[in-house]
Amino acid sequence: MTELLPGIRELDKDSLCHAIYSQLYHNFFNAQDAGTVTEGDQTSIRLRNTAYNFASAIASGVTGEGGGESGGVLLAFLKKSGGDMSGLLRAGNGFEAGIANERILHIYKVGQERGVAVSGNLKIGGNLYLNGKQVLSYDSGTHTATLESTRVDFGSSLLRGAGELLIGEDKETGIYMTPALLQVGGRNVYHAGNANRTDISWSMLDASVSGKLQVTGTADIQGVLTAEQGVNLGAAGKTVLSIHSDTADLSGYLSFSQGHGIKIGGSPVLIRLDDKDIQLAAAGGDLLLGNESTNKIRLQSDLWDIDGDTMLISKYGSACFPGSLTVRHNYGDNLLTSYHKDKQDEGIVIHKRLRWGNSSGAYLYGKDDALHFASRVYRTDSANGQTSPYPYETAFSFVPSTSLYKRQDRHSDTFCLHTDADFFGFNKPLEASGHIGIDGSFTRLADKTLFFSAESYLLSVSNGIRHYGDAYFMGGISSEFFSSGFAGSGWAILKNKATGSIQATFDEVVVRRKMRVYELEVQKNTATNGSLWVTDSCSGDMVIPL
Repeated sequence: MTELLPGIRELDKDSLCHAIYSQLYHNFFNAQDAGTVTEGDQTSIRLRNTAYNFASAIASGVTGEGGGESGGVLLAFLKKSGGDMSGLLRAGNGFEAGIANERILHIYKVGQERGVAVSGNLKIGGNLYLNGKQVLSYDSGTHTATLESTRVDFGSSLLRGAGELLIGEDKETGIYMTPALLQVGGRNVYHAGNANRTDISWSMLDASVSGKLQVTGTADIQGVLTAEQGVNLGAAGKTVLSIHSDTADLSGYLSFSQGHGIKIGGSPVLIRLDDKDIQLAAAGGDLLLGNESTNKIRLQSDLWDIDGDTMLISKYGSACFPGSLTVRHNYGDNLLTSYHKDKQDEGIVIHKRLRWGNSSGAYLYGKDDALHFASRVYRTDSANGQTSPYPYETAFSFVPSTSLYKRQDRHSDTFCLHTDADFFGFNKPLEASGHIGIDGSFTRLADKTLFFSAESYLLSVSNGIRHYGDAYFMGGISSEFFSSGFAGSGWAILKNKATGSIQATFDEVVVRRKMRVYELEVQKNTATNGSLWVTDSCSGDMVIPL
């Protein structure tokens, strides 16, 4: 009697061996003939044992699972989920590393340049070596970073620090420098900014300085200061006003108290009116902005009216003119103006032409209470090949109505289109909500009705067209399809072009009353309830039925 191998019950369901075993067993079981094996019988046990032996051997050879002692052929590789390496990591064709799917470090080569790029922070637990030489180190005990080399060259870089600089062992024997102090060997160094000592006063009658005279304190001049070769005035070591030749250069701000400013010829041209407002004016003439050397005048702020209620021109180009607007070209006549009579009657007046597309395109203009549209048609002369324009105009206006259908209880007017061209053309269907008619005529086309007069018109009914009034046909009339003769089809009343007579062709004719015929030609006679005798040689007075 075959028994189930004990290793099957001990398999880890998450292992590779269990996955291979389960798949193999189901394949073996389904490969048997139907009805020859049942789950739990001897055949199924043998199939499970066989599947387990195969799975154990495969898993042992791949990952070291199963009952074997082998470490597996894939144990020398890292898993995708991670693991520890026991050997050398080599990436001769490039290397990238990061975290959270973000690249932090990578090896790059651009042309002849090769290097390592770090896009995050670089933290070094030890010292920094360049070409085998320790260049940068940090002592965590004294919080001191040491930069050491035979020569340190910063090139053209700007070195800036908010702290202190010490060259030597200490301040008493070395060079000590702060933003406000420079000492060598514990003594202050006097230079162009501090050469005069504050505890010594000098007094003299006259002084002639052939070099540079610098005063660190206050210079109190009781007389006239004359400097005809140039003047540099400023504060905090910075020149604010420089006078040379016939020019005064101001490299700072010129501040005025309230009510004061700049005068020219005794007239104030720049006045500080209050804490915030400044007034710029001319000295009795015009205030001009810009000249021939000015490239642009740019608004940095919006331009408002005198009351400060309405913005006239914004710094981005929008404009509003609450008073009025007038547009001219080259000092010519008014082209565009605004007007205002009341809140209902105000707007823009176009005095000349309003063109579209370009200065040669079609245009609109107003004339005699009408709006005129002007355009051109270009034709090419076949004789000389020259193309010439032919101008046309169309006027849009309202005129008193001359329609025969106009209202009789009040005045009636018409919107009129009058054109120099010969026709109106529409590339789409033309529809009207009422009717389409002819001015001065009763003819009009309405819904399902074509009127010629009150008595003569055509009316569309459910099964055709109803005709009101007499009908006069200048030609023939027939069915849609017609062929003459005994075997023909359709019907017709046509003029015989050979004889000039009118010929009617029908399948049957019923005459309820009298029919007058001047000449009768019959191909076949049929008598009903009696006898018919037709002869041109005799006549009968009585007919006796047989």
